[in-house]
Amino acid sequence: MSSYIKSAGILAIGGIISKLLGLFFKIPIGRILDSFGYGLYYSSYNIYNLLLTVSIVGIPVAISKMIAERASVKNYYGVYNVFKLSMILLIVIGSVSSTFLYFGANWIIQLADWDEGTYYAIIGLAAAPFFVSIMCAIRGFFQGMQMMTPSAISQIIESFVRVIFGIGLCIYLTSQYGQAQGAGGASAGASIAAAATTIFLLFAMNVFLKDFKRPIEKSKKKFKRESYRALLKRLVNIAVPVTLASAFVSLFGLINSFTYVSRLGVAGIDQKMATILFGDFGLGQTMINVPLTFSSAMSLTLVPAISTSFAIKNMESIRHKTELGIRTMLLISLPCAVGLSIYSQPIFDLLFPSAHNGGAILRYLAYSVVFIMVGNILQSVLQALDKFRIPVFNLFIALIVKFVLNYILMAIPSINIYGMVISNIGAFAVTSILNYIAIKRTVNIQINVSQTIIKPLIASGIMGAFGVYIYNLFSNFLPNSINVLIAIVLCVIVYFTVLVLIKGITKGELALMPGGKKIIDRFGRMIK
Repeated sequence: MSSYIKSAGILAIGGIISKLLGLFFKIPIGRILDSFGYGLYYSSYNIYNLLLTVSIVGIPVAISKMIAERASVKNYYGVYNVFKLSMILLIVIGSVSSTFLYFGANWIIQLADWDEGTYYAIIGLAAAPFFVSIMCAIRGFFQGMQMMTPSAISQIIESFVRVIFGIGLCIYLTSQYGQAQGAGGASAGASIAAAATTIFLLFAMNVFLKDFKRPIEKSKKKFKRESYRALLKRLVNIAVPVTLASAFVSLFGLINSFTYVSRLGVAGIDQKMATILFGDFGLGQTMINVPLTFSSAMSLTLVPAISTSFAIKNMESIRHKTELGIRTMLLISLPCAVGLSIYSQPIFDLLFPSAHNGGAILRYLAYSVVFIMVGNILQSVLQALDKFRIPVFNLFIALIVKFVLNYILMAIPSINIYGMVISNIGAFAVTSILNYIAIKRTVNIQINVSQTIIKPLIASGIMGAFGVYIYNLFSNFLPNSINVLIAIVLCVIVYFTVLVLIKGITKGELALMPGGKKIIDRFGRMIK
């Protein structure tokens, strides 16, 4: 169990650094392009995310699961065969996706009724799926072997290269040509970063395989070679439901992209203003993506961890890992949601001063963090238990909820873009609740409501009240930038202190978390 938490911690650290670099990327991009230009950029990204999901997202999960199953019995020959097959498949699919983006850009723009300037942002992303496909195959291999360091390093490299080239191209093209071309330059940063990361991962894979050849040859004598047909069938059986589940999540964003112009138009808002509002929504989404790093890291490590327990039929281990995953997500997501909400306007004043609607949007959008993070964990548990169809069905229901709320609420003038916020929260809440019900029926987990939900809520509420008070107090004599940073640090301290005082976290839980032993050494007497 400690190796699972350690793996999640490694990915989380890499993910946090990656997200911080991503935030550093989007802050200047948002400033350079303003809300309208960012709206062009954000619209193209929802298409890109859907293509990645449909073409390659499900396969890495299948790779990590199939590799974890074979590695658990030391069938390294089977591990290598799974990797070879998946690499070939992903390269083919990634190539098709890149081709579609490049040649289908104008068709997509006409279908969505977007501003013509979106063309440059789409073209800038066109090469990315090809390189990302190779990245995902290698990351899936390492994660299946529960080796998270290469993936963590690759995330940092990807973000670092994207910052350098994306910002550089955005500045140059905006100054020379305009916002639309600048949005294309920002998008091109993703393609260049994917290419650089692919080179690193190919190098890491080559180094690993030099030492891995001996275990492969040794296991050949013990295990029969599985046919590629059987492996492909298993890969497809896992990947298709996972892909559909991820595709439905991506469709949440696509529904936003394809409905904001028409539905805000019914509310009396023209295309340019609708694009500006959507850009501000996208900047708000950027801020909530930062805490989502934790759920992404734990989800990636949870699938092989639970798959290993599932392979040996250890139901107690499955229940423990599931309960710990849910509890950890609530301990992290609740204070993050409250913090982003109470400091929404100061954050936007600091980072995106020209986004006039962003702070108000983030104030409410922040609470979607809780349902997204918990939902990610629950979906991963179901996938690890071979219950692939259940999250797909639940997401389909949530997708209907999303579309209906978007369609109705955004057309109401007094609600307008906030209808998109409400539909996001509602859709993710629906899928989280349905997934939890399914898991409870499958493994009979017993959640301690007081310890898992009530105490983190109390600590988050006290932290929020303190945060508002301290920010207002310091605003009289400190500039906004310093005030926000000091207030956030103090809020973290208050949250943890209250959690300890009300016995909302145990020594056992802390010991499993990165840095937990140091905290126990210092505050051990206060923690039960």
